[in-house]
Amino acid sequence: MAKKIISALGRFSNSTSIGNDDSYKQVNIAEYTVEKKKEGTYLLAQVLYIICFVAVLVAVIGVLYLVLQWFGILAGLALSGIGGWILWFFTHRYLEIEYSYAIEGAELICTEIYGNKSDKLLLRIKMSNIEKIVPYEGDFKKEIDGMKFDEKIFLLSTPTTDQAYCATYKTDEGKNGLVLFEACNKTLKAFKYYNSAGTVVKEMQR
Repeated sequence: MAKKIISALGRFSNSTSIGNDDSYKQVNIAEYTVEKKKEGTYLLAQVLYIICFVAVLVAVIGVLYLVLQWFGILAGLALSGIGGWILWFFTHRYLEIEYSYAIEGAELICTEIYGNKSDKLLLRIKMSNIEKIVPYEGDFKKEIDGMKFDEKIFLLSTPTTDQAYCATYKTDEGKNGLVLFEACNKTLKAFKYYNSAGTVVKEMQR
């Protein structure tokens, strides 16, 4: 069985182990993962997925019944059960989204995780390329919203979270980027370690 992906310290990590690894206790290594909140279009997509999933299974049984009568129902139930499980296994993960980021090896790694089964690398950049890390609120938010970025990475569980932070960066190619994420005390210490002058720290809930 494949190992579950629970954070950005997974496939893209420089470490060979995490969790009880003593290196994780260092101030310059941290990670944080949040589940995408079920709301808006994301919630609607989940509801429509369930409706379509059930409709497809019922349609398969119905077609087989018309062709094979009662034997078709039995065959349909068997095929629908197997086919439904395969369909669910490979598709439902994309409606169980988590956002994760990690500071490790002087890099910021940002990923999107699908049902703990697969993930997508959104950003991997050297910490030296990060210019500022500030709370995404008040005057800081006004300043950030007034800036233009070539790329944006969204790692918030919900746009209305009161734990929002942002990090601005410049790639080696000269592109300006923005990461919106939910901070915790551990990750802020790691950001502060690499960029003391550009990091504004406030006490977080976690």
